[in-house]
Amino acid sequence: MNKIGILIFTLLVLSSCRNTGAKNRDMISIVSEGIILSEQSGLMWQQDDSKLISNASDAQKYVNKLTLGGFSDWRIPTKAESHNLYFSLDFGESMANDLNVKMEHALWVRLDDGKMVPGSWDAGETCCIVRTFKKDIRARVRAVRP
Repeated sequence: MNKIGILIFTLLVLSSCRNTGAKNRDMISIVSEGIILSEQSGLMWQQDDSKLISNASDAQKYVNKLTLGGFSDWRIPTKAESHNLYFSLDFGESMANDLNVKMEHALWVRLDDGKMVPGSWDAGETCCIVRTFKKDIRARVRAVRP
């Protein structure tokens, strides 16, 4: 490939990576002690995650007993919801450090089939803003509502 072809290819790749981040400009804010809000989705999130939990049954028991900010309808987030929060805090306009939210832990998520699995979001292998879900053995809960 000649130099002009390489340059055009590089610009196309970089352009697609830049546009990927612009699609998910969510603003995350603290709404009360222990609760953050995703303005884009309207979901409330537990600001601090739980201690390590070894199995899905205990993770479900944790959210069933959780009362935070006067709310008791907390649940395990879906994989997509977890990804959106992670993406917004990592690449969006709200930074995890500014909100005192730690995102480096493995978390319990609910898959589309209803099964709960522990795992963490990791950088993808491309230049684009991509996260891959790596399964783990134990994880924490960052509950979401409604």
